[in-house]
Amino acid sequence: MKTVFGVALCALILGTGALRAEGGGHGEAAASGGHGVAASAAAATDAASPAEGGEGAEHWATTRAPMPFDVMRSVQFLQDQVARGNGRAIRVQALLLRRFGRTFLEADPAVWRDPRNFRSVVLFALSGGTPDVLERLMREKLLDETQMPLLEGTLAYVNNNLDKARKKFAEVHFEGMEPVLAAQLHLVMGQIDQIDHPEKAIPHLDQARLLAPGTLIEEASLRLGAMLVDASGDHARADQLARRYFDRFADSTYAGNFEARFTAMVTSRASEQADEALADMSDVIASLPDARRQTLYLAAARRSLVEGNLHFAKAAADAALALPGLAPADQDRAELYATASSLGSLKPAEARATLDAIDRAQLHPEDGKLLDAAYAVLDSIDATLAQMPPGAAAPAGAGEAAPAILAQAEAALAQSSQVLKP
Repeated sequence: MKTVFGVALCALILGTGALRAEGGGHGEAAASGGHGVAASAAAATDAASPAEGGEGAEHWATTRAPMPFDVMRSVQFLQDQVARGNGRAIRVQALLLRRFGRTFLEADPAVWRDPRNFRSVVLFALSGGTPDVLERLMREKLLDETQMPLLEGTLAYVNNNLDKARKKFAEVHFEGMEPVLAAQLHLVMGQIDQIDHPEKAIPHLDQARLLAPGTLIEEASLRLGAMLVDASGDHARADQLARRYFDRFADSTYAGNFEARFTAMVTSRASEQADEALADMSDVIASLPDARRQTLYLAAARRSLVEGNLHFAKAAADAALALPGLAPADQDRAELYATASSLGSLKPAEARATLDAIDRAQLHPEDGKLLDAAYAVLDSIDATLAQMPPGAAAPAGAGEAAPAILAQAEAALAQSSQVLKP
């Protein structure tokens, strides 16, 4: 039989229709006002039937107050909904963590004898719940010594004492641990080691993915792991992880965060091998809808343009323009990026005409600065050409001018773009 807690949670996520679907009986079975084992033992309701039907027969409890492991199952369900793109689940999770923080804090000490509840309070803290519960368990010595390293490591981590957290978690034996808790701890270790010890972080993130496939833990591990693997130089494996992310979690609420990281990864690689980087990028995102691919190409084009990688910026902008259904505002962005990255090779008049056709009102203010930078480059080219000796043959385009003209154009664009760097 579902608890009132479970029904209420369904109502929060799915709407009041979930309550109607359960019928009236559950709504009348109120949970005990107490907490923990003692409270749940006393939670028998009037709806229970006598074992023999006679007077004074024993009544069996049909409801109980939610235990910590019940709460964490609901939190984990909501987290998995976040990984699938349900934005409402984030708000419901926040409500749940706030609502049951006090319940955890006031729970009967006997609650924590159940290993499921101990695991749940660790996961609760690592999911954003109040660390006060952990402090109470330590202060009142409600756990045995074997549980202390995990408790102390978790408390150190949520308080941002990463060195202490690393040392305490090193004392924890992951073998035989409940898979989801082990996966969460591997993810935490990966996050702790990502900067100073990325070579240690990567195996932790791999383990997290393997232990909790399809969950928000895997989603977060892929988001971080792909970047660390690419920074290590293993571009092929980084692309595999990125492809897995887009295949499994393209609709995640955090997908925008991964897309920004992926764009940075690709443009960093493109500084040395632009054509190969674009081919790899196109392969990774091939399964995405055209609109998502256009967004990624445009983000990569802009970032590359700002960083001065004009060749890749032009190629990425052209890739966006080649896909059907580009919205007018994105069409203007793509034209801006493609033109601004090609000013050294286009005829000045042709480039200016393209820029003049762009609707500035459709551009983001930062892209308006890029448009101004492109005009500044054209002005620099025109001024250089005007200084050529009388009678000298005018070049058909800046690309046919003296190398000094091209160098000036690229330098002017780079200088004008410095203010746009993140």
